[in-house]
Amino acid sequence: MKAIALGVRFALELCILASLVALAAHLAVPIPAQVLLGFAFCAATAAVWGRFLSPKWRYEIGAAGRLVLEAGIFVRTTLILNYLGSSMLAIALVFVAAANRIALALIPRSTANSAQLVLLA
Repeated sequence: MKAIALGVRFALELCILASLVALAAHLAVPIPAQVLLGFAFCAATAAVWGRFLSPKWRYEIGAAGRLVLEAGIFVRTTLILNYLGSSMLAIALVFVAAANRIALALIPRSTANSAQLVLLA
């Protein structure tokens, strides 16, 4: 179950990056600038996600901070998709992201700890 939820989360991360590339391609700038902007948007978002939100995060910002940052990134992605004319895709992204967040919150973090609890009981 955890592997499926993490797989969906990874797919959501790819959707975030794809929306940023689509936004850069939609801008009224020369193609080389679109490519550079797409790369910059993706690199900045991937850096923030990797440092604060990935399973192997480097900096502790607390559970509330992680939730707010993650929600902010998904809201931004939803607004980008709506701006690009994909409102149905934006709505689907919100529902899948919310369901995935709930699923990950309900799954125990470590199976070793739960096995130890069963052995102690």
